[in-house]
Amino acid sequence: MEKYKGNIIHPTAIIHPSVKMGEGNYIGAFTILDEKVEIGNNNHIGSHCIIGDLGESIAFFDKEKKGVIIGDENRFTKQVTIDSGTLEPSVIKNNTLWLKNAHAGHDCIVGNYSQLRCNAIIGGHVIVGENVRINLGVIIHPRVNILDGCIFGMGAIVTKKIKLLEKGIYVGNPAKLLKIAN
Repeated sequence: MEKYKGNIIHPTAIIHPSVKMGEGNYIGAFTILDEKVEIGNNNHIGSHCIIGDLGESIAFFDKEKKGVIIGDENRFTKQVTIDSGTLEPSVIKNNTLWLKNAHAGHDCIVGNYSQLRCNAIIGGHVIVGENVRINLGVIIHPRVNILDGCIFGMGAIVTKKIKLLEKGIYVGNPAKLLKIAN
């Protein structure tokens, strides 16, 4: 990832005064960083992203936001949304990749080196392990724990009933185990 001195922030970006930001970050056009967002170092946040907005949980519409914590070396291309936590902050660890229209619901945790490809959606309270790949158009039901190394094929629908295995490759609707990755 390209390194910047200081932070480069597009003049149309809206950054709440409470945002804490490290060094070497790029913030693109029309991006919104809402209150209680913390960003580490060397992150690239493309245009039209919304990070830290109110979680989509009716039970918490009148509650205080808990925020979003983003680690280091993450890349968010464009139109990515990450909701504020409702009970605890949502957490994005390090070296993750988020492609256009990827979404993380409230209270999510996304582990190191994981990827959410275009139009991938993870519901609230989802925990994503390390080195997970959630491909094009995958939907993960709320409160699912994704184990390290899992891969979800295009358009897979992951329900709460599925028993996930570490390094499992899953496809279909509902998602079923195809094989275990090497």
